[in-house]
Amino acid sequence: MASRYLDRIPAGYGETAADYQYGAMDKLGASGYPRRQRKRMNLLSMALALFGPWLLFITVFAAMSFSLHYATPEIAYFIATLCMLVVMTLGFFAAMTIRAGTATEAGHGANWYIFIFLTTLLAWCLGVALGGVNFTQNMQPYYDMTNLNVYPAVDVTRMRGQQLMDAGRMVFLPRSQLDVRYAMSFRNTDLYCVAPVARRETNGSLPRLLNYDFWAVGINCCSGDGSDFHCGQHFSDKQAHAGLRLMRDEQRPFFRLAVQQALAAYNIKATHPIFLHWVADPILAMKEYEENDSSLCCWSCSATSRCNCVLWPLPRWALQGWASRTSSEEALKHCLVVASQGSSHSVQ
Repeated sequence: MASRYLDRIPAGYGETAADYQYGAMDKLGASGYPRRQRKRMNLLSMALALFGPWLLFITVFAAMSFSLHYATPEIAYFIATLCMLVVMTLGFFAAMTIRAGTATEAGHGANWYIFIFLTTLLAWCLGVALGGVNFTQNMQPYYDMTNLNVYPAVDVTRMRGQQLMDAGRMVFLPRSQLDVRYAMSFRNTDLYCVAPVARRETNGSLPRLLNYDFWAVGINCCSGDGSDFHCGQHFSDKQAHAGLRLMRDEQRPFFRLAVQQALAAYNIKATHPIFLHWVADPILAMKEYEENDSSLCCWSCSATSRCNCVLWPLPRWALQGWASRTSSEEALKHCLVVASQGSSHSVQ
C-alpha cells in the first residue's frame, strides 16, 4: 500500500512555494534526488596562491639581503612594510569571507583567500628572517671589507696598527706566519682565541718582536690557555700570509680581552691590536662570502617554491571534500522528506 502511494508522489512534493519558482526544478535529477552542483575553481585565486607567496618571499629576501639594505636600510624596511600591508589586505579579505559565511564557496575564491593569506604571511616572515641572517653573516662583512682599504705589503716588524686603521684586506710580506707560542683565549660562554702574526728569519727561526699589533682570531678553536690554536684552514700553513679584517663589532671586545691576557702572560707588547682572519688568498676568501650568499639565496627560493607547491592543492581538496559532503547531506535530507510524506499518506 505504501509503495503504491510513493510511486505517485512527484519529485518535488513537499517543497515550499519558493522551490517551485522558475528554474527551481533544475536542482533535482531524473531520479528525484538533488543534482550535484559542480564547484567552479577561481583560476585567478589559484594562480595567485601558487606564485604570490614565492614572489613576495623573493622581494622581501632581496630587500633585506643585498646592497639596498647596506646603502639605504630605510628603503629596505619600507619595501618590507609595503609587502606586509599586502599580506594584511589579504588577511582582511579572508576574514570578511569567514564572517560572511562564504568560506566554502569556491565561486568567490574564499578558500583561496584564506590560503593565500596564510602562505604569504609565512613567506614574509621567512623572507625577513632569512634575509636578515644572510645580510649579517655574508653580505655586510663583504660590503664592509670592500669599502675599506687594501694593503698589499704589510711588514709586521716595522708597521703599527695605527698605520692600518682603515685596512680591510692585508697581505703580509713573505715568511710571515702565526706565532702560536703567544696564543691566548678568553672565555665568555664561547672561547675567543687569538694568536699574533710574526715573521721568521731566513734561517727559519721566529724571533720575538718588540710589538705585536696584528692578531689572528677565531671562536672555539683553541684550548683554555690558547696553546693549541687551530683557527681557520691555514693556521699552520707557512705559505699563507694574508688576512681579512674582523667585522663583527660585538666580538671585538672579547678578543681585546684575550690579547690583554696574552700581554700579561707572555710579557709582550701590543700598541694598537688589529684583529683579522688568517687566510691564504684574500680574494678567494672574499668570494666565499658571495658563494655563501648565492647558496643561501638559491636554497631559500627553492625551498619556498617546493613548500608552496606542496601546500597549493590543499584548498582544492578541502573544497572537493566539502562539495561531496554537502551533496550527500542534501540527498539524505530529501530521502527523509519523501519517506516521511509517503508514510503520512499511507496512514491516511
